[in-house]
Amino acid sequence: MESSAERFVPKVYPASREVMADDPMTLCATPVAGDPDLLIRAVVQEYAWMGWNAEQIAALFRDPFYPMLHGLWRVLGEAGVRERIDAVFHRNGVFRFRSTVHEEPGEAAPELIQIGLGRPQEVRHGDGL
Repeated sequence: MESSAERFVPKVYPASREVMADDPMTLCATPVAGDPDLLIRAVVQEYAWMGWNAEQIAALFRDPFYPMLHGLWRVLGEAGVRERIDAVFHRNGVFRFRSTVHEEPGEAAPELIQIGLGRPQEVRHGDGL
């Protein structure tokens, strides 16, 4: 009977193996059955959350580099894509952010500031009893 170690092939990690011309790890877009409107909503939401505006997202649909989005643009037309983008923006909005850089103060501030709790002069514990 053969041992379990003899039955298995040693693991080769993708980063350490040689690259072959017909590499099966190449990414390929494959169409699958699904709801095109759901795909559009998901893509638009994702880019809107990253701060993209409607024009930037619509440009993705016009770009043949994105075959699924470009195919939807050819089927739906510019107006159909814009209508769906605007619907997502109307429902969810777009994430906006602003960054501000605060320069370090010129003079070194004291590292420790003593905070004291002083009692007002006119109030004493025995008053009013």
